[in-house]
Amino acid sequence: MFSHVIHAAGLANGGITCEEPPGFRDGSFSKLYLAYLRGPDGNKICALHRPPK
Repeated sequence: MFSHVIHAAGLANGGITCEEPPGFRDGSFSKLYLAYLRGPDGNKICALHRPPK
């Protein structure tokens, strides 16, 4: 998943993980793959992937 790659790259460059680990979550209309982290400056970043149905 591209979201997982973004999360790993963020951690490798000084970010810290926040919330739950990257993975699938139930969204309003379908499953979503989400990855959250905080960048070195403290901003929260969300990488989201919607797999095809």
